Amino acid sequence: MQGSDVYSVLKGIGAMDLHHANSVTTSSTFLKQGGLLSRGFIEDHKLPQTQQSSDEIDKKYGLWHCVFVDHVDIHSRGGRKKGPNQYGPVLFVLDLDVLLRLPEGSKVLVTKMNPIYWREKQPDSERWFMSKEELAANIAFGDFGKMLVIQTPSEKLVFPNRRVRIILDDPQRQISSGKNAYTYAEDRLNSAAVAGRVAASIERRECDYGCICVEKYATYSAKTIDLYFT
Repeated sequence: MQGSDVYSVLKGIGAMDLHHANSVTTSSTFLKQGGLLSRGFIEDHKLPQTQQSSDEIDKKYGLWHCVFVDHVDIHSRGGRKKGPNQYGPVLFVLDLDVLLRLPEGSKVLVTKMNPIYWREKQPDSERWFMSKEELAANIAFGDFGKMLVIQTPSEKLVFPNRRVRIILDDPQRQISSGKNAYTYAEDRLNSAAVAGRVAASIERRECDYGCICVEKYATYSAKTIDLYFT
């Protein structure tokens, strides 16, 4: 599908933004490069990124050189049951209309389920929505498994006008050096934005009532906190 096709469907269900969550390390690479990048691009250019449990699946199914985004903030929508977004505490928020300004040769695909649940020899029609009409008939605001997979010639989704909004979790923890995790992460992201000449607006996440992210972060090992926040 074209970006305009997916834009009109998402607009129709009340979506206003696109979201991508990641670790501080990978997010710093995005900021230095001026946009969201495919994991394959980062690997090919030997740039820093944090390993993810879905990496082998993405390589297996040809998704390694694509950019993933969601039409909802998963932390906000699922925080009462699941806590923080498992992909990382740094949330990039882009206006939905970036789908209307994709470079020539780009495609936007939408999964019917998270690719971690795909099966061998499964037909494309069971993995992907095949048309704008099929997507419109089967998506509702908040469907986490229906992920946008963006393919651009550069493997990059650039930040419009080199500006981006970021929501950063506060785990109320320290990293292993003893520094406050939120402050350390914020400083690192700001430094990366300066290096990449990106105007980044970083906000401390204000959780909805009943969110259990702080309780979840309290159970993380020091190694995991370092992995996400440094």
